[in-house]
Parts: sequence; structure tokens; C-alpha cells
Amino acid sequence: MLTIDRVLYPTDLTPGAARAFPQAAALAEWHDAELHILNVAGRHDHRYEEMKAHFPLETTRLQAMLTDEDASPDGGTPEAGEAGAQDSGATGDPPARLPDLASLTIVQEQVEGAAPADQIVAYADDADIDLIVMGTHGRRGVERLMIGSVAEDVVRTAPCPVFTIRNESEVAPGRAVRRILVPIDFSDASDAAIAHARELALTYGAQIDLLHVVEEVIYPSSYGVEPASIPTAEVVDRVEEALAGLAREEIGYEHVTVKAVPGYAPTEILDYADDHDVDLIVIATHGRSGLDRMLLGSVTERIVRRAPGPVFVAKPKGKSLVDAERAPTGTAST
Repeated sequence: MLTIDRVLYPTDLTPGAARAFPQAAALAEWHDAELHILNVAGRHDHRYEEMKAHFPLETTRLQAMLTDEDASPDGGTPEAGEAGAQDSGATGDPPARLPDLASLTIVQEQVEGAAPADQIVAYADDADIDLIVMGTHGRRGVERLMIGSVAEDVVRTAPCPVFTIRNESEVAPGRAVRRILVPIDFSDASDAAIAHARELALTYGAQIDLLHVVEEVIYPSSYGVEPASIPTAEVVDRVEEALAGLAREEIGYEHVTVKAVPGYAPTEILDYADDHDVDLIVIATHGRSGLDRMLLGSVTERIVRRAPGPVFVAKPKGKSLVDAERAPTGTAST
């Protein structure tokens, strides 16, 4: 079982950020955890006065966020009869029971600062937060280079796991999770992803898909060597055997699918999630920084930026939500 005592929900009071609130509230209720709501109000922000005027958030506004109604600062309240149910997503499933806000211990804090990611991470550290649940704008290209991404900075530097939900995702971020995708690279970081995915699957009653992308190795022409050939069917079969062994030894969960595919990791992971109706991707960050990260990039950050649904990012070098004796003991090898 996951050990979660404190959940942090950072918000900039926009409707996009509100999409992450139902998951934050549901996880806090399921684990009888405190729910911390944090707003970073910077004086440089043109919405500074608005944020100061509308925080802390009133119960009626929080209830409206649960029912996916108008989440703007002056948004309305849910109609009678809507407080007990909400669609679990875009699947046409029966409505799921909403978290009971009255049963939650909610702590609301507003801080001033020009660097929201730094403030969020500092708060998570100071308040001993176990899980951060937040929205991401999913910016790409020139806009991302100029503006940056608060969520990606938090994912990279947070001391605990981070659960992200794209603000602009076409898929409604319902609380019902039936299929969890875990990209595996057979590194130590994969251990953390597997451990959290196993417990999340038990929490939600979900199936797990283990996916490994066998990437083609291409050397610069200056190396004077030919590019490695595209992985053969034999290599893919061997990887799937390793994944099957990993599933048996480390998950012990009957509803597990394993798959190996050749290609470029971020693209194949996102395509798999889209093609197989994945509700949640669980992935770990290697924690690279500086020049190493600039040269190698980050598969995790690309997944967070572009995933069609929520992403849970485990932090191998940070806090774990899984008991040590239940964590995987090691990864299989090819």
C-alpha cells in the first residue's frame, strides 16, 4: 500500500490547474492524508491582485472544481444533486463518488515569489510533502523555450513523486484508472517506477503494461563506423522475456502485459499510451541536471509535456511512497 500523509496541490487559480484538483482530493481522501493547497503570487504577475483577492479558496469553489464546472476565480457553485457524482472520464462509465471535502484536512497557503517552481519545491520540502499533484501547460517549441515549464522544473527538482495532468489534454482526467503504462529501461530508476505502479494498480484496481523501447544506435559519421542495424525480432523477443520475468518477480500482479518495440522512446511510449487507452503513465526520472541533461535530454520531461493523460513521476533519489520491504529487489537484464 502507498504511504501518503500529505498531498500538495499547487494552483495558479486557472481552470487548467483546476483539472488536477479531483485527483489530489481523491488521493488525499483514499489515504486519509492532509491536502495542502498552495498558491504562489508574484508581484510581477498581472494577476497578482486577483490571486490575493481570491485566496484562500472557498469551499463552494473547491466543490465546483471537483465537478469540473467553472473553475475561474468567480466561478459558480455546483447545482443541487451534482455534489455526489462526477464522470470518471471520457469513457462513458458510471459516475464516480466525489471526495467528501468535509472529511479532509485542508491546509491553504499563499506565498509570494517570482519563481513558482522554486516556491513549490521549497514548500514540499518544508512541509514534508509525500506527493505533489499539479497541472502542466504542456508547452512546446519556442513558447516553452521562452516561458519554461513550472511543472517540468518541479518534476526535476521535487523531493517526492509528482503526479501531473496536462491542462490542455483532450482526455478528461478522470479519477478512474484502469490501465497503467510503465516504460522500462532496465535501470535502477525503473525499480522505483515498478514499485509505485504496482501499488497504484492495487489502489485503482488497474492493469499494468510494461513497455521497453529498443532504440537504434546511430553514430556520427566522424566515428567512421556504420549505424547499428534496426533491432531484430530475436532481440525484441529476448527483451519481452526479460520483461515477463520482471513482471513475475517484482510485481506479482496477475493483470500484467509486456511489450517491446523498436523505435524512439518518447514517441513509442506516447503512441502506445494513445493506442491502448492508457489512463496513467508511471515513469521515473533519472535526475540528470546541467550539461548532462542538456546533451541527453529527458524522456520523462517529454512524456510529462505531451502525454494524453496523467503522468506519475517517481523519484529514485527522493522520497518513496512504497514500504522498503515491498520495493523491487532488482531489475532483470537482457
